[in-house]
Amino acid sequence: MNNKPLSEVLVQLRDIHNLAFSFNDTELRQYNVTADRQFESTEELLSFLLKDLPLKWEKTGDIYVIYTQKKQSHQNPVKHTLSGRIVDKNSFEPLPYATIAINKSGTITNEDGFFSHKSSDSIFKVKVSYLGYYIIDTTLTPDKKHLIKLTPSMEQLKEVIIHDRLIETFLYSEDQAGMIRLNHKITKFLPGSSNNSIFNLLRLQTGISATAESSGNLIIWGSYEGQSRILFDDMLLFGMKNFNDNIGIVNPLIVKDIKLMKSSFGASYGDCVGGIADITGKDGNRKKISMDMSIDNFAINSIFETPIGDNSSLLFAFRHTYRNLYNPKELDLTPNKENKIDSDITILPDYTFRDINLKYTFRNEKDIHIQFSFLAAQDKFSYNVDDMLTDWLQLLRNTQETSLQKGASFVIGKDSKKGISTRLGVSFSSLENKFDNQNRAINIFNNNTLKYTRQETINNTQEINVHLESKWAVNDIHSLESGLFWVSNSSSWHEDTSNVNMIKQTINGTHISFMAEDNITFENFKLITGIRLTHVPYLQKTFLEPRLSASYSLSKTINFNLGGGLYRQFLTKNSIEDEYGNYRYMWTLANDTDYPVLRAKHISGSLTFEKNNTQASLTPFYKYTDGITRYLNFRLRDIETISTGHSQSYGLDFYLKQNLKGHTAWISYTLSQTEELFEHFLKNEYLYAPQDQRHELKLATLLNFDPIYFSTNYVYGSGFPLARYSSDEVTYERIPYKRLDIALTYKFNMKRIYGEAGFSILNLLNHENYLYNNLERVPTSQISSINIYQQSIPFTPTVYLKIGF
Repeated sequence: MNNKPLSEVLVQLRDIHNLAFSFNDTELRQYNVTADRQFESTEELLSFLLKDLPLKWEKTGDIYVIYTQKKQSHQNPVKHTLSGRIVDKNSFEPLPYATIAINKSGTITNEDGFFSHKSSDSIFKVKVSYLGYYIIDTTLTPDKKHLIKLTPSMEQLKEVIIHDRLIETFLYSEDQAGMIRLNHKITKFLPGSSNNSIFNLLRLQTGISATAESSGNLIIWGSYEGQSRILFDDMLLFGMKNFNDNIGIVNPLIVKDIKLMKSSFGASYGDCVGGIADITGKDGNRKKISMDMSIDNFAINSIFETPIGDNSSLLFAFRHTYRNLYNPKELDLTPNKENKIDSDITILPDYTFRDINLKYTFRNEKDIHIQFSFLAAQDKFSYNVDDMLTDWLQLLRNTQETSLQKGASFVIGKDSKKGISTRLGVSFSSLENKFDNQNRAINIFNNNTLKYTRQETINNTQEINVHLESKWAVNDIHSLESGLFWVSNSSSWHEDTSNVNMIKQTINGTHISFMAEDNITFENFKLITGIRLTHVPYLQKTFLEPRLSASYSLSKTINFNLGGGLYRQFLTKNSIEDEYGNYRYMWTLANDTDYPVLRAKHISGSLTFEKNNTQASLTPFYKYTDGITRYLNFRLRDIETISTGHSQSYGLDFYLKQNLKGHTAWISYTLSQTEELFEHFLKNEYLYAPQDQRHELKLATLLNFDPIYFSTNYVYGSGFPLARYSSDEVTYERIPYKRLDIALTYKFNMKRIYGEAGFSILNLLNHENYLYNNLERVPTSQISSINIYQQSIPFTPTVYLKIGF
């Protein structure tokens, strides 16, 4: 070699002798080298080439890393900072919560895909993984920002699929007790409408009740309605009716990441005693204009993304049902209705839904980022009953319910190459719910009204949240996180029953929280200690909530996780029970007189195994919740009061997944018990909670014959307790739940247009299931009543087409 740039010499040596080098091409190109001799080893060669140059080399594994030599004090070693951002290589979409192994330590990216790490090391071996993406294993130099681009494992165009690299397990990951991460990209292949793919994925996981079919309110490890939270881009989603599995609360086309915390979550999350589904939305494509549109036999869904200049992007999405989701037909009455007052009616309601999403994102070279997100969603639910219950008794019923969910969030942040990231956020969310229900039982022979009831309910609630959060990488094993939160809540509940004003209340309140969290990461051990301090001025109380999480790697394939803490919740749903055993739920804010602050203890652990294509976990849990409120309205017994109580839920989750030649199958099983004790109970002993279910089993399979995909899942539940009332006792009946779903998907591309077409069938065997808390008993006289059921998903075929560019 004669006067050649050093970088070219190294490339030539790499190709001839099959060596591996890591270096900065621009930096090494400025040095020319000349040599004409033989060397006995690579080490001897590098020492000769770098002699008299301000360069050093180190060997990491089989890779020779060459970097600039910097002067440093022998007394105080220089701390180097490694920082950067992890993005999708196709759209430059930041990837939140990506896992990064750095030398013998590690970290994760924040909500904006940014990471930082401090160490006295001068070179970093980095392994980056993210669900549904190919793993990157490389070396990086410190004290500069890196942009790391990950390749999705399921590209839209078949010819660019990459087969020769490791892929992060595409469905599920768990690195803390009670917390899992889910890959939303695979939901396109699961049975069910593409408009509810988030719930279709969540319901197949352990600990989440699938038999409830409650897409608006997740039941996680025995939590009551309103105790678990759904967050989207910092906005609290209160949930809409969503009676049918065909429409979900969040548009799947705008979803980027789903983090599910079933319990024992850290101090950065507050005001929740149940579980949390934290959903991060897409920022929008910063490289090119793109559009996706999905049409099925229920609704139309579309999304438009466009870059604005070099540093920002705009996203707009819209959904709308264009036909009745339930396909109403004649109501089915039970046999022998002419001789039986206590007959059953199954309703098939009218239902319409629409929502919009708008999001603007800005990020410049100085890593200042701004984000604005907006959503609005409305659904309307109604049904009418006009039928003969016997040869002399007619039932007239009209029920209407509307919900309007609105939300907006604004975030501005700065990521520093010194290892500090700061973000200031403001979010607003509200729910307006109106319910009107009229019942009239008529004796057709004399046209007399035997029983008339009317109930009008308006329940509105909102939350404003201002938060300042900061994260600082102290060194290679230590990082700190802190936050300050100001939250304002309000709830109003107005109810008239039979033209009598029963309830009229409005509660407003604010609370201020401070949180601090310390993350310590060693090679085989991770410890997270946190504390949350909340002051509630309108209650004149202060609450302390310590949190703890620990993880230990027993081997390369087996991990043990343990977590726990104390939790508080101020805004929640409280139940209303009438003398017929009917339950309703209203959003109310705690005032510590009628509605106590919810207090909970969480303890959970997990033992996980992952090797090659096999993944398994065993997760025990225990939850205790105090301060649960139930409003009792037993008018026939002249009882109208508010009763408080507590509940406990405990059990075990088991999960097993196996991949084989691109195919996958998994089993999810939950053994649990949820029981409650209220002060109005006749005996001081626990009874079954309405959401109690002993066994829930889920089987799922996804077969990959690219471009054709076939999937199926089966869910079995042992049933929720249905109370049967008699004069002297209450007995319970459990009706098992069974549902088999199938789906077939075909992927295609035509030049610049790509797409998918498919069909699915929910409840293939048309098993008659009933929803959790679906039974309503309606009085027909002073001594008689009928049962009205909201039926769950019947045999439901869905055909859909999705195209994009």
